Amino acid sequence: MASTTKAVTKDNGPLSFMTRLSQHVYLYRPTTTSTTTTTSRHRPPPKLVLLFSWMGARDPHIAKYITPYQALFPSTPILLIKSEMKHIFKPMSFWPEMEHVVPVLSEIFGSDMLRPGSRSFGTSIRDTESTTTALTSSPPASNSNSNSTNPEEDPQLLIHLFSNGGSSQLLSLHTYLQSQSQSQSQSHLHLRFRLPSHLVIFDSAPGQMAYLPSYLALSHVLLPPASRLRFPLWLFSLSTLRRALVAPLIHAWVSFLWTCNFLGRRVRSVPLLSALESPLGRGAREQNDATPGKGRAERERGRMYIYSEEDELVNWRDVEGHLAEARRQKGMKVRGEKFGGTGHVGHARGKGNEERYWGVVGDFWGGGGWL
Repeated sequence: MASTTKAVTKDNGPLSFMTRLSQHVYLYRPTTTSTTTTTSRHRPPPKLVLLFSWMGARDPHIAKYITPYQALFPSTPILLIKSEMKHIFKPMSFWPEMEHVVPVLSEIFGSDMLRPGSRSFGTSIRDTESTTTALTSSPPASNSNSNSTNPEEDPQLLIHLFSNGGSSQLLSLHTYLQSQSQSQSQSHLHLRFRLPSHLVIFDSAPGQMAYLPSYLALSHVLLPPASRLRFPLWLFSLSTLRRALVAPLIHAWVSFLWTCNFLGRRVRSVPLLSALESPLGRGAREQNDATPGKGRAERERGRMYIYSEEDELVNWRDVEGHLAEARRQKGMKVRGEKFGGTGHVGHARGKGNEERYWGVVGDFWGGGGWL
């Protein structure tokens, strides 16, 4: 299939093997056409790995997760979407870059980008007439009994998200596709978009609003690096001065967010106050929302949580609570992998952890280990 995506630039850094489509979107296209993989499985490799990195993740760290995927699924493209702090507090700030994401999805999945009830991807229904657009050459589904409405259809997309930043970006993509469907309906062109059937890996996510973890997460992004000078010289360094000025501002901001979240979660009956709920809590709740038509968990065929008690940013009890809630959802298959002694988004580090980590990823796609 000829590519319909436009390459923007090639970086010279750790992600130089990927094409940079926009500031936060990267695409890797394999040169091999082999469908063999390094792990045994009961289904073919995914058509796409969609990876959402954590907030403020550096390229060298992201590359350590992409390289194993290249070995695990040699013939599978990888679409990377980065996350910044603004994307959590203002999700629509990423929407201009969606114009680089959607063409990749539509090129790879074609008619599988349908919501239940639509006839083909990119098909408009004006009153009783239908007109096929040039978005895809994939054939339309024959009837309502097609795979697009079959709850047991095999997944074609593997989504791997990290921390609350990655979770926020996945929700942003769901919301964007839904908004495009609504805008097309208002113009009497009933285009309905959604992600194809997929599996999701939650790595170190999702977390709830808590004071210290939130402060540590924001400090990691906003505070300048600590001075490497020895005492007492480090007291007078520019880096130390900046940290002394910025740290109280972060504390004030986290205190404000915590207070708003406290009010928003306990007074949901008041619309104005319920809107104050933290984007972390709201996002965690929306990830388990399988309401038909919302395009979130409705086509999710399974989920795996990777976490540890030693995670200093996301409480393991929040993860297990979210896991239990997801398990209660009708038809949701859930798996949990609890690591020991590993930190936030670092469960593949340490002796024996890397082999276990990528072993469970491959086994998860293959359909094993459901709890």
